[in-house]
Amino acid sequence: MRLRSRLAARLGGMFAASVLALAGLVGTAAPAQAALTEPFDYQVTPKAGPYRDIPGTEVTFTAAAGERSYLWSRNVVVSNVTKLAEGDWLGTTLSIRCAYAGGTPETAPLPAGVEAGAYWAANFLPPEESSQTPTVRWVFIAPEQGTYTCRLSVTSYSTIVASGREVTMRVGAGAELARATYPYTARWTLLEESERVVGSGSTATTLGYTVTPTGADRIAVVQDAALTTCKAGSAICPGGTTAYDGTHLQTWIEAQPQNPDGTRCGAPKASTVATWRISNDKHHQAATNTLYLTTADLGGCSQIRVSLKVKHTWGNPVVIHAGHVTGQIARTHGLAFTY
Repeated sequence: MRLRSRLAARLGGMFAASVLALAGLVGTAAPAQAALTEPFDYQVTPKAGPYRDIPGTEVTFTAAAGERSYLWSRNVVVSNVTKLAEGDWLGTTLSIRCAYAGGTPETAPLPAGVEAGAYWAANFLPPEESSQTPTVRWVFIAPEQGTYTCRLSVTSYSTIVASGREVTMRVGAGAELARATYPYTARWTLLEESERVVGSGSTATTLGYTVTPTGADRIAVVQDAALTTCKAGSAICPGGTTAYDGTHLQTWIEAQPQNPDGTRCGAPKASTVATWRISNDKHHQAATNTLYLTTADLGGCSQIRVSLKVKHTWGNPVVIHAGHVTGQIARTHGLAFTY
């Protein structure tokens, strides 16, 4: 149970059956972490941004060029301080953001074009929801030898404040950003040109990457997707009608063992299937997925081709967002490490 709780805290995903047999982390030092010690209150804005950096969640470290650090949020709970009624919906985005030490992503940004973080986003729907528990997992790759600071940042936004109304949100005490390094770590992001809409009854295979695990026998794979339902008249994606009030879908990771030349080697492995119901009001959803493997699961194969599966089961189409938002923050992205 100790291993299970540690892996859950680091990955925030669902457990494959094989994880129950694992018996300890290999070659892994205790992670560096930074936590919010008191509740952090911030104001809702009419549009997304600017970010509010969550105090106490800064992690500063020195890294060689190309060195990779696994970063993950934990114990993040976002709730409203101001009383909200039905229809007072607002969007929340939690991001990991990295910069050169001694500054912020605004004052000391990474070089142009360098991926600087990743985000989780979903609408908050009171009174049905009393809080949100966002999870962000991402790998930082140092662009050069140097010292860097990564942090958790949050923004909440809604048209309900456009007429001067004030709404206060709160990040509860205990929110943390943690960092760890592993023998093998990889990161990939869905390219902008790969953004796609998934329609009725279809299954998309996307976010593909070839993982060649080394250095340890246990493997963790993360594939997190930024999704939006295509409601009628949407400016974001086509195909929505008033016949439906949202989208139902399933997501999971598929891992196909391969030979060095890319040919198949054995049967594919899959993570637990996650089910998502994105109403028009919920609008967008970060769909998190995790797969745990061991090298024994590969049956002697040297690598695995991992993909994200997105299966549409009901309602309007859904768009899988790709590329980056302002600040080179990744939308749909994946990572893997051995431990």
